[in-house]
Amino acid sequence: MIRAIAVAWLVVPGLTTFADESGSAPATIWDGVYTESQAARGEFVYPSVCGRCHGHRLDGAPDDPDFFPTRPIAGPKFLRDWNGVSLVTLFEYTRSAMPELNPASLSDQEFIDLIAYMLAVSEAPAGSDELEPDAAQLTGITITKER
Repeated sequence: MIRAIAVAWLVVPGLTTFADESGSAPATIWDGVYTESQAARGEFVYPSVCGRCHGHRLDGAPDDPDFFPTRPIAGPKFLRDWNGVSLVTLFEYTRSAMPELNPASLSDQEFIDLIAYMLAVSEAPAGSDELEPDAAQLTGITITKER
């Protein structure tokens, strides 16, 4: 049985977010949505797949001097750029467009582990449950620039 989730915009001065059918605000990246071991797996994959373009600090400064700078994928600028976006959007974008020269070359688990690593480097706290490469779960988690 498939259960539809009703989503509505809540507009509060200075804050825009989603609410589920119960009216409660969704989880954010600040709610401990990944585990430390998951982020460690992402950190292991990162250098060989992402680091050459996005740099060892994930700040968009490439490690290869022949590459042009890219957008940061962790830290304050990344959080500002993706503020208010659900993790499903980041997951789907990453999965379909990265790495740039070989899109979709990783498993869904590797992509979600990389996102956990991006969140860890952005100083979002780890929790007790792993992120799953599941659209329904990821839709309910919002990237916010502040706690």
